[in-house]
Amino acid sequence: STELGIKGKQATPFLLKRVAERTRGASLATNIALVKNNARVASQVAASLAIMGGCRPRQYSTRAASGQGIRNSAKTDQRPLLVVGCAAVDITAQVDSQQCPTWVPATSQPGAVFTSVGGVGQNIARAAHFLGANVALIAAVANDAHGAAVRAELHALGMDTRFLQLLDGSARTAIYNAVHGPDGDLIAAVADMHINGLLAPQQIEEAVAELNPCVVGLDANPSVLAIATTLTCANRAQACVVYEPTSAAKCTNALRALSFIKRSNAMADVRGLIHIVTPNALELQHMAEAALELALVETAPPAATVDEIAEAQYSLDSSVIRDMLTLFPLFPAVVVKLGAKGAAV
Repeated sequence: STELGIKGKQATPFLLKRVAERTRGASLATNIALVKNNARVASQVAASLAIMGGCRPRQYSTRAASGQGIRNSAKTDQRPLLVVGCAAVDITAQVDSQQCPTWVPATSQPGAVFTSVGGVGQNIARAAHFLGANVALIAAVANDAHGAAVRAELHALGMDTRFLQLLDGSARTAIYNAVHGPDGDLIAAVADMHINGLLAPQQIEEAVAELNPCVVGLDANPSVLAIATTLTCANRAQACVVYEPTSAAKCTNALRALSFIKRSNAMADVRGLIHIVTPNALELQHMAEAALELALVETAPPAATVDEIAEAQYSLDSSVIRDMLTLFPLFPAVVVKLGAKGAAV
């Protein structure tokens, strides 16, 4: 990378690509393991937050069966964790690097196709469940084969599926379909997530009223109205709300939900309705811009303040510091995921 003049933030993608090429795509498994480890750490944080908010993880024992750990849990009477978001089926294709070392467009190529249950909200709920938390998931699935697969797998894991919304008619269960080339790089992907916008606010109201959760995890997939309903119900339940922005395209949904709540006179002050947000740097930028555009915050921080902090925190870009400070009046805790640099809080 030095010889080619590749420096700074371009170095990591370059090195990852070269490693994937030299390992004939085998490093993809390592990257997947890294993602799973990130989910494990995130779920530990969620469980700790739940305990701080008055919830206790369920006591469980683990035994091996068919390669999977089965949790036999005894629920306590503590307030549970509620997750609102997406449950999807992930269909991932990986081109065989040995039979086809170079990607050839406009034709089929040999490889392997993997199917698994995914979705941001489902992943969060599953991780918390594996840690023994008393957790329920609210998500919309269709009355189709993929929806049946989602429900069957969650039921087999012993997860609370009472609040999954089953939709008939032309609705399709959410699907993320990706194709990776022989070097492991993403070639193309299609995300069919329309059903997430059909999640009924009434379903959320009923779940919060019944469960009285201490922590509500929320991804950016539901509609603005559904997110607004989640926030107002969680506020009445005095629950801690953790928002996962999901993607650059969807991350501002929570800001638009806050604006909707404010404009509808449901609540004059929407600061603190969301307690923790976990964007990456790009999502953080979009969220800060939306907060200013929607007049949820008055102004961006003074440049002098940003520069002063940047001098002390030399590993952080000034733009990240600026955007974090912009959002602080709305969110008590902003946790920014910075890839190889870790996270800024």
